[in-house]
Amino acid sequence: MISSRSFFLTGCMVLILAAIGAAQTPSPTAQLPAEPTIRSWLLGKYPVSVAWGAHYAMLARDGNLIPDLLSLASRWQPLTRQTPNSGQPELTPKQTDQRDAMSAVLDALIQMKAPVPADTLRNLAPDFGNDVAVLLSRMPSGEIELLGFDLYRLQSPHTAGVQYVSAALLALHPVPGFAADMLTNVTVKAKVYAVLPGSGGIGGGSGGSFACILADGRAAWPVTGQYVLSKSKSDGATLLVAGNDPIYATRKESTRYRGDDDCKISGGMYLGSPERFRLIAEMLGVAPEAIPWKTDIQTRIEFQSVEQFDRELLAFVAGEQQNFRATAAALATRGLLSSAEAQEELLPKLELKLEDKRGPDAVPIPEPANLPSRVEWSPLPL
Repeated sequence: MISSRSFFLTGCMVLILAAIGAAQTPSPTAQLPAEPTIRSWLLGKYPVSVAWGAHYAMLARDGNLIPDLLSLASRWQPLTRQTPNSGQPELTPKQTDQRDAMSAVLDALIQMKAPVPADTLRNLAPDFGNDVAVLLSRMPSGEIELLGFDLYRLQSPHTAGVQYVSAALLALHPVPGFAADMLTNVTVKAKVYAVLPGSGGIGGGSGGSFACILADGRAAWPVTGQYVLSKSKSDGATLLVAGNDPIYATRKESTRYRGDDDCKISGGMYLGSPERFRLIAEMLGVAPEAIPWKTDIQTRIEFQSVEQFDRELLAFVAGEQQNFRATAAALATRGLLSSAEAQEELLPKLELKLEDKRGPDAVPIPEPANLPSRVEWSPLPL
């Protein structure tokens, strides 16, 4: 005999499956569920029903459902990934369902242009970096800077996009401490070629490539907007950050959250040293080419003796650090460094990579003595 509870659960699944069937091919004339029905799905305990509720709330553009969507978002807690025998941190099936449902909720909030509180965005950022980046860019001045500085300092495997967007927004409206942090977190990579006197020029390297494998979609789930960040504008793209290097977001649809597909969803948005360098130029109001140093440089020193090599290398280092100090002074002049910061030695890190081109029989060059602070020596293997 079928129990009343089984009958109830069967009825619920019939409703959900009926909604799924209706939503797979939505059309302008399709009949949307009534507001109470959408709300009941949003407040249900099954992630798939929450996802469908958010999907229909977005299609209906029903402002009365925004408080329910915000309530769901406010209760999110960052996910803790498990580490199975493979050694790669993974989400459990339950966590995957929860994340996909929240992705639908955030897509609805973005499409309905609903403001989301800063505390909610802080909790969401570790798992939904690009969605948070879009919502952050819409916040009013005064709020965006306070939250942006927190998100700029966020370190998580899936927050590269929101960190970059936060930094780009702050470069347009810097807050205390931001310029100093940006400058000191730049690493200048300097390849130092040691060559025999009278030898030829220096060579270069070749970059690698990588492939990105996208996982399949999920059956019985609604399509959800996934926000891809890019430095170039494409059809349908929305401007998130203006400036010398604008940042755009494009909405792509999928039946699962694509945040783990970093090579596709982040669009190569990574706050590395070259990006920090360009944002420093933005703060100074100059073209990057006007700054008298670069983040990837090389020099060639004809080796005659250890003493002579060290002397020329230290002269090269001194010249680079003098250029760094000129940039720090320019930031201070524009009021972007506090009086205390201006008195400190705020310099990028200079990473010296020795590549010995003198031949296999040459005696190895020892690490130079008396290297200044913020300078590291790292000989490359032969």
